Amino acid sequence: MPVDLVAYNPDTHRIRAQRSVDAAGSKALEDDPWGGEAQSYLHRLLMGDPANPSKLDPSFDALKEDLREHGQNEPGIITRGGVLINGNTRRAALKELGQDHIRVGVLPSDAGSEDIQGIELSLQLRKDHRRDYSFMNFLLAIDEQVQEGRQATVIQKSFRIKPAVFDRSQWILVFIRDAIKRSIVKTENGVIASLNLVDFESQQGKLEELYKAFVAVAQRSPDDAKALCEQRLLAILLNKAKTDVRLIEHDFTERYMKQLLPTPAASPALSIPGTSIKVAGDTEKVRSLQQLTDSALRAKAVSNAGTRVAPQEAEAANRTMIDLDASVDKALDHAGKQARLQKRKVAAADRIADAREDLDLAIDEVARARAVSQFAVDDIDEALLSLKHSLEKLGAMISRGHSGESDGAKWLAALTSIKL
Repeated sequence: MPVDLVAYNPDTHRIRAQRSVDAAGSKALEDDPWGGEAQSYLHRLLMGDPANPSKLDPSFDALKEDLREHGQNEPGIITRGGVLINGNTRRAALKELGQDHIRVGVLPSDAGSEDIQGIELSLQLRKDHRRDYSFMNFLLAIDEQVQEGRQATVIQKSFRIKPAVFDRSQWILVFIRDAIKRSIVKTENGVIASLNLVDFESQQGKLEELYKAFVAVAQRSPDDAKALCEQRLLAILLNKAKTDVRLIEHDFTERYMKQLLPTPAASPALSIPGTSIKVAGDTEKVRSLQQLTDSALRAKAVSNAGTRVAPQEAEAANRTMIDLDASVDKALDHAGKQARLQKRKVAAADRIADAREDLDLAIDEVARARAVSQFAVDDIDEALLSLKHSLEKLGAMISRGHSGESDGAKWLAALTSIKL
């Protein structure tokens, strides 16, 4: 088919999360998805980096070079009306290369929307596909299947994922959508600013680790789990490194940034829908953290709005983010020092525990050797003398400045004839 005769699919999952990054382009897609403006917008999105559509995606460049060198090996798929179901990115690359034609397979005229969606997913999710769905578009594709009422087991099979990955994907998308909702702010000149899905595109690793930490903490304290989410979300908004985000526990702000916590507003009792039963809302600690994170969410939304907001409002939002960034950096520095001290504190105990496990294994080996009359004490004499020497050094090190109250220290001193 002539490249210019086929059309991009406005419903492709490949750029679902990126569609809203440009208000004018998004409106054109809603008003006339087959028009020149909308199709040009889709072309730019298909070439763009999922995390920043204004930049060219390196994987798109790689695809273009592959097509330039080897040509098109796999055909795209179009509907009878000429809409690409599979091959949207290849068409964009071929257009950029100035190619006149694209090889396609044509679906029968009775192919319905369910058939079309199934074909796209099955082809896009193949292991050998050159350009995978981005993080957010993968989450949206799963959620779309859920909203259509498909069973979780069927979705997991289609996407080739385990139940744990399915649950994690759903949780992360709900978490992100809630953050976006909380970020909505009406600026002084009437502009409605908010974060969007693309703002979380590059945060996959941090969000997946957050889910794992949330599940672990929620088992012992739902309130601590909520507090953990709020504080790690703040660090994610400030684009802190994954290793730094890991330092943030449920009491991070309380320990290292307490001066920043606002006084929370009173929390009204919550009613259970369909009943007259009322339950307590979030704790004061959680509400205080939510207010702090809300301020960061709204400030980032205003900052991202750029020239659409008044300069003084943008400056105030930027100042808020800079101040929060400095405070979080300082707190992370303290938390890192504490983590290193704690690691150093327990390192010796961990090493001794490892040595004890090795000794247990040695006992088993001696027992096995004796059982088949293959054991001789002389065989391990040199190793035992080395162990004696190491225990004497350990005993001498522990005895320095030690009062001798510890049973373990007393035992080691007696074993190595060290006076405490």
